[in-house]
Amino acid sequence: MKKLLGIIVLGLLLSGNAYAEVEELPKSTTVNSLMKQGYKLFSTESVATPVTFGDDDRSYAGSFETIYHLTKDKEVVTCVLYEGELLCVKP
Repeated sequence: MKKLLGIIVLGLLLSGNAYAEVEELPKSTTVNSLMKQGYKLFSTESVATPVTFGDDDRSYAGSFETIYHLTKDKEVVTCVLYEGELLCVKP
């Protein structure tokens, strides 16, 4: 019985952030403006998908994204640069 109760409590604790909302920052936000506000660049990633072609009716172009993760105290901001547009969010 104790094990079952422990599993239920642990499950509830770990699932608390599953439905957390994401705050989208204004479109004018840039990585440089966040760094001027005291955020530090934690990591960057580059993600590329190859050019693929479908059947005769459709084809898919590849894409390239750059992802920036910034931190300030216990806050995290993630910015994605895709096709010249930057989108920053606070999870």
